Amino acid sequence: MRFKLHLKPVQDRQKLLFNYQYPLQAWLYKLIYQADEHYASFLHNKGYAVPDSFKTFKHFTFSSLQISKAKAVRKGDTYMLLSSENSSLIVSFYIDKAAEGFIMGLFQNQQLSIFNRELRADFVVERVETLPNPFEEIPDGSIITQSFKTISPMVVSCKEEGLDQYLSPADEQFADFFALNLIDRHRTIDGNTGMKVDAAFAKNIVKFKLLSDPEKIKKRGFTVKEGKLRDETKVIGYYDFSFEVTAPASLLKVGYFGGFGKESSMGCGCVEVC
Repeated sequence: MRFKLHLKPVQDRQKLLFNYQYPLQAWLYKLIYQADEHYASFLHNKGYAVPDSFKTFKHFTFSSLQISKAKAVRKGDTYMLLSSENSSLIVSFYIDKAAEGFIMGLFQNQQLSIFNRELRADFVVERVETLPNPFEEIPDGSIITQSFKTISPMVVSCKEEGLDQYLSPADEQFADFFALNLIDRHRTIDGNTGMKVDAAFAKNIVKFKLLSDPEKIKKRGFTVKEGKLRDETKVIGYYDFSFEVTAPASLLKVGYFGGFGKESSMGCGCVEVC
């Protein structure tokens, strides 16, 4: 289920911090908590677990803010200066039909505040638009090829000596770990506990192909859980690129609605079909 939120700034010349993913995530959790306390606590504290693994997924994501107009950013700035024109945000959930009702009502007439100790930008959700499902008529078992374009940074990584190494879509290992992540996401849904999955196996099920010029792909570093010193983590994502995936439709639905790659609940891996 996917929505487009049309956001009206409360006033002109507000300062929007660049690292707004964490405040946006916190706002979404707050709305979900108000509607369903138990579901919100489950998402925040646990999430959907991969069988026989410590990995968990939240199965929701959101786009970067689509800002109509902002003042030019100067070197050293930590914020962008907004105009009075409306912005928008896409919010996407992979949920079952039973949960759609309460999700639909979350955003009506809400106020969104994005702030830290120094900066603040306030918006009113002026309109909520339900977006069509491009996979609605496709059976889950069908093998399909679909092209996507990123609308937020995508984070894919591998471990080297216990540390995350963040991969560019042009990296030869990217396709392997993109595929492994997507299959792990799907395993939280189908509950398959008898299948051992590694990157070599995954890339035979999920085939990734980069469509964009590697030289034009953009890179963005940001902070997860900013301000919480014990948990604060720096991650790197890549955006402004198109790619093609061939896989069972059920896997593509999980990635499209819940996010591709890591840190989806921080607004990473949100895509649109192209």
